[in-house]
Amino acid sequence: MSITTESLLGLLHLSSPALPVGAFAYSQGLETAIDRQWCHNRQTTGDWISELMLQGMAKLDVPVFLRLYRALKNHDQEQVIFWNDTLLAFRETKELYDEDCQVGRAFCTWVKSMYPDEPRADWLITPTQCSMFSLSSLLGSIDEQSAVIGLLWSWCENQVTAATKAVPLGQTDAQHILKRLTHEMDGALNAAHSLNDHEIGNNMMHYTMASSWHEHQYSRLFRS
Repeated sequence: MSITTESLLGLLHLSSPALPVGAFAYSQGLETAIDRQWCHNRQTTGDWISELMLQGMAKLDVPVFLRLYRALKNHDQEQVIFWNDTLLAFRETKELYDEDCQVGRAFCTWVKSMYPDEPRADWLITPTQCSMFSLSSLLGSIDEQSAVIGLLWSWCENQVTAATKAVPLGQTDAQHILKRLTHEMDGALNAAHSLNDHEIGNNMMHYTMASSWHEHQYSRLFRS
């Protein structure tokens, strides 16, 4: 895999928490896991994020992202709509659904500001983060493999940043978790690439319940 300097910088830009799409405002159930003491130190927090990556991102978001990237590359609007809507259909709680819709809309606004003449930005009524990340990657000449690594890294960094604020977790422990996750990313990516269409989807009851309970949590740092 090779990538030009311009494409690499574009990938770093897309993966940056400074991108104005609002992903940093959500914890995806992590804040509830912290409140209930499921995550209370480096090990337990790392275990939580690792499981969500391997059993969640690798089985749903990443394989859908790959299909969105290819459909957008082939200018196949029907498939783009299908996979974007499929991803939204898998959001088990209102919090998770609203997050994807809100981040997706903000991401779409950013894409249109950067690429005002790009017609594919108007294909979706309710764009998801994955659809806009894939379109932005294509427009930035970022290859599929680099783009999917950027997506996964961005998700991991957001989760660890949320943990740093809410556990609370020290910066050194946070970096140890990120290092652990980077070693596990290959496994997540390989699993995502191996899935057939009918195998896509996750079933993480604890994650779903954490997201549901978060809406009624007494004190919250993150949006619900």
